[in-house]
Formats: sequence, structure tokens, C-alpha cells
Amino acid sequence: MPTAFTRADYDRLPEGFPAQLVEGLLVKEPAPTYGHQALASVIHGQLLSLVGARRALFAPCDVGLDDRNVYQPDLVVLKAVVPVSARDVGIPLLAVEVLSPSTARRDRNVKRRHLLAAGVAEVWIVDPETRTVEMDDAADHRVAAGDETLSSAAVPGFSLTPSKLFGVLDP
Repeated sequence: MPTAFTRADYDRLPEGFPAQLVEGLLVKEPAPTYGHQALASVIHGQLLSLVGARRALFAPCDVGLDDRNVYQPDLVVLKAVVPVSARDVGIPLLAVEVLSPSTARRDRNVKRRHLLAAGVAEVWIVDPETRTVEMDDAADHRVAAGDETLSSAAVPGFSLTPSKLFGVLDP
């Protein structure tokens, strides 16, 4: 059985160490693909225009949930501006995960559940394989495909339409 890590162990890692703490396991993954980053960039641009650079952040930034879980969602919208020296940005208002084949199960089944339980208002899942967008909040789970649009209640003005979003991947 692997050794369980705690938040204290995680905090001793050097700045920039490419890992997350997930259910007491130190999880290190390779860099995402170009397509993953292109999708994240489009979403970040929209969030940036709505809430500004001090509240719309992209990974890596630490979102500490408890002693066994420190996540680095692909994108977050902070509830409030944090000090520039902060390593942990606190519980965000909104988190976005762009799925990769190696992270999809963890993002969907573990991270989404923990983020919502910790008080994140909305968790968005962008699935390049199925070209769908999912949005979860405390009360609901919604899925959009094609020309359907999902709109955020947590960040007024933020919405995603899969056909437009995934169009950036088409030649």
C-alpha cells in the first residue's frame, strides 16, 4: 500500500513541483496535450474578461480542501483576490477541469465530489472525447452537447456552448 501523504508533507514540496494531493496520494502527471491547453485557454479568456486577472487563474495553483486533498483544477475563479504571495488560493467560486484520458475518472468521480463538498459553487467538466460540457452545483448536474449552452449562476455572463468551444480543435 502506498504511503499516505498529508497537507504538511505536501507543503514541504518545492514551489512548482508538478503534483496534487488526492485522497492522501501524491499524484504527478505529464504536461497536458496541446488540445487540452487550447480549450483551457479559450475558457480562461472568457473568465478573464468577466472577473479579471486576479480572480481567473489557470493551473497550477493550489486549492487546499483538507489534510488529504490539495487540487490544482485547470481553471478557477476565486471568490476574492488573495495576497500575491499565497500558494493556496482557498476554496474557489468555480472550478473547471478539462478532461484528459489519464485524469478523466479522477476528475469526474473524486475531484468533482470533493470540490462541491468543500463549498465550490460550480464545477465544470469539459470532455474533449465526447465534446460535451458538464456543470455541477450543490443541487444539479447538467450536460450540454452541440449547440446547447450552459450558463453559470456563480459567474454571471459565463457560458459554454460545446459546438463553439470544441471548434477550436477543428482544422
